Order: sequence, then C-alpha cells, then structure tokens
Amino acid sequence: MSGAAVPPRRPPVSFVGFEDVDMRVGRVLSAEMAVGTRAPSRVISVDLGPLGTVQSVAQLALVPEAELVGRKVVLCVNLGPRRIGRYVSDALVLGVPHPENPEGQGQATPLYVDDRVEPGSQVF
Repeated sequence: MSGAAVPPRRPPVSFVGFEDVDMRVGRVLSAEMAVGTRAPSRVISVDLGPLGTVQSVAQLALVPEAELVGRKVVLCVNLGPRRIGRYVSDALVLGVPHPENPEGQGQATPLYVDDRVEPGSQVF
C-alpha cells in the first residue's frame, strides 16, 4: 500500500465475540477466474480436510492460479453464504492488500500457512 492511506484501527471487540469467528486452514484445490463479477475475482475451491470442501469468491485475480493451487490459506468459514455475481461464496479467504491493487478494488494476497499444517486446523 505504498502511498495509500492506512485505515485507522477499529474499535475493540470482546474476546467472546472474537471466539465466535471460525477461522480454519484450507488447501486450495482450484482457483479459476470468475465470470461476470464486478471486480476481477477467482472462484476458489478449498479442502478443509474432515470439514469438507468450500467455495470462496475472492479478489485474488493478481495472484497466478499456479501460485494458489496446492497452497494452504486461512479462511473464515462461518459468515454464511454470500452471493457474488452468479456465484455463492461459502467462506472468506483472509488476505492483505496486493501491492499492485488497482484503485477502487480489493485485490489481495492471501495469508499463507506452513504446508505442515493440516487442512481444517483451527486458527486462533
């Protein structure tokens, strides 16, 4: 975000409220470009191990598919489904702004996890 303003810190949340957020490690199975979304996005299939597979629609268009597939990422899996264009996103891939994020978009780089961590592991 060089040159971009850093958003201010948000107000505190209770620890009990934070404990309700279910963040897990998942292994990216596929990351095809989405068609018809407002911002360039990928439809990502993620293996959560014993918790099954989820789909996420994420603004990760600047990250090559080959760099995503097989990698372990952090997801929030209990936000409920969200319609994005013609797709349904069941989980949110956590990330940080991509260094080349165009103005007005939320292009991101996902938070990667050590490959030794098992899919489905809880993030705390």
